[in-house]
Amino acid sequence: MVAAEISAGVTSLRAALDITKAMIGLRDAEAFRSKSIELQQAIMDALTQGIDAREAYAAQLDRVRALEAEVARLKAWNAEKQDYELKPIGEGSVAYMLKPDKRGSEPPHWLCPNCYTKGKKEMLNPTGAHPGRSWIYKCSGCGAQPACDHMPAWQD
Repeated sequence: MVAAEISAGVTSLRAALDITKAMIGLRDAEAFRSKSIELQQAIMDALTQGIDAREAYAAQLDRVRALEAEVARLKAWNAEKQDYELKPIGEGSVAYMLKPDKRGSEPPHWLCPNCYTKGKKEMLNPTGAHPGRSWIYKCSGCGAQPACDHMPAWQD
């Protein structure tokens, strides 16, 4: 991609050099003007191709940076997700909870299993609704609303 633009720019510069050499040998003013215009066009083509090469390089550099950031995010998530395990929360629902040896001072919480599998850490938050015995939670990421029979608490 970038190599092609650079190669085209070099070709245009070679053409400009050839035109310049031909101009040296001209004595006729009209032929000189004609070659001068041709030279200006070759220089403009070389400049345009150089700008195109620079833009292609910048676009590739931006893409590389974005991919590096995504790789870093995925590596961080891969490390963090190892701290969680899938647990039943009642009413047939499941959620991810911190493993006992990783809890420290962090408050009890559940992570949405849908978002977890997509590489996102989204907590399940209580909605305040509790029809019958169930508590309804909602994921702020995907909108899932699992029902459970208790509030999050550290259980071994």
